[in-house]
Amino acid sequence: MLRSLTPADTEAIIGLTAATGFFKPLELDALYEVLEDYHRENQYLEHRAVLFEQGGTILGYVYHAPAPMTDRTWYLYWIAVAKAYQGRGIGGQLLAFVERDIRDRGGRLLLIETSSTPHYEPTRRFYFKNGYSLAATIPDFYADGDGLAVFSKRLDR
Repeated sequence: MLRSLTPADTEAIIGLTAATGFFKPLELDALYEVLEDYHRENQYLEHRAVLFEQGGTILGYVYHAPAPMTDRTWYLYWIAVAKAYQGRGIGGQLLAFVERDIRDRGGRLLLIETSSTPHYEPTRRFYFKNGYSLAATIPDFYADGDGLAVFSKRLDR
């Protein structure tokens, strides 16, 4: 079941994200701040935070928002699925929800940023599998040897 995040979900979302093994402590700190800002004000500014829950257990979530100073471009800022449930289609369901939601809001383009390191190869394959194109790369963006990979998909066609 998909539902909107509440403030009570924050700790579970942070824990799920940490347990994936993909995110650094500074990224988890940033996620905490993002969720605090979402509950304080950004939910009223078209930011969207939705989780996938089954039997009262949070199995994944997404966070997306319009890109400032653009014409109907959106960013998928966060997507994560509990490690034990990866590869079961939950990420695909969450991504499909994001795409529908953005289309329903008149969005035309979705951008997703991720790392270029070998550790993130499954993530990049996931985006390719779901029809995304690699739009740009910036070597050494996050750190030396850790570049930025930007994926994009037109949603208005």
